[in-house]
Parts: sequence; C-alpha cells; structure tokens
Amino acid sequence: MNRNRNVLVVIALIALAGLSAATYVFVTHSLGYELLCPFATGCDTVQNSPYAVLFGVPVSLLGMLGFIAYIALALFGLRSGAAARGYLHALLVLSVVEVGFTSYMAYLQVAVIRAVCSWCMLSAALTVALAILVLYVILRERRSPVPV
Repeated sequence: MNRNRNVLVVIALIALAGLSAATYVFVTHSLGYELLCPFATGCDTVQNSPYAVLFGVPVSLLGMLGFIAYIALALFGLRSGAAARGYLHALLVLSVVEVGFTSYMAYLQVAVIRAVCSWCMLSAALTVALAILVLYVILRERRSPVPV
C-alpha cells in the first residue's frame, strides 16, 4: 500500500481543487451573484436551468459532497492493511457513479440546455482524472504480490 501513497495524496489534492470549484459555484449561485465564466459564456444559463437542482438539492452541493468523499476515502486509503483495500474499492464505486453522473450532466449542457459552464467542465475533467488515478491505484494493488 505504501507504494500508492503518493498517488492517493494526488487524488486528495485533485479532489480538493474540485471541491474548491464546486464550492465557488454553490456559494456564488446561492448568494445570487453571476458566476465568472472564464472559458465559456453559459455558466449562469446552466446554473439557472432546471437541471441545476436535483430533488431540491443544488447539483453543485452534490459535487461538493462527491469531492469531499474522494478526499476522505483517499486519506483513509493511506492506511495500510486490508481495511485500506476496502477504501480503494469504495473509491472505485464513487468514481463510477461520479463519471456517470458527470457525463449525464455534460450531455444536458450540450444537447438540452445548449450552454456550457466552464466550472462544470472543470469539475468533469477533474472527475475523469480522479477515476483514472483510482483505476491506476487499484490495478497496481492487484499486480502487487500479497505479503505472507
């Protein structure tokens, strides 16, 4: 497990960047301010669409919770032993759910809302990067010989 330590730290740091972006969107939108949209012009269009809220919960808050889960699971994964492997599998499940949901939200932006939010795309890119790193760690663990 120690050989994956650096990758797990990187996972936690990338998730922290995602948490920062999601928090910015959540707080700004909750206060009613316009979002700074650095690479597109559709941030406010996306945030004011009916798809920005799921079951009464802002999608940006769900993003915050997802990134917090990545951070917590990566930090728990730093522990050694069998318990750490459980956290890695939880990271895999989280990654599958996050990539699936993020893909659906990206589809909605492009095909339904017809506007793109820079912050949402940053979140999507970070989510995909996290999923790739999680797969890397798990595959690396599977290849390592089990100590006797």
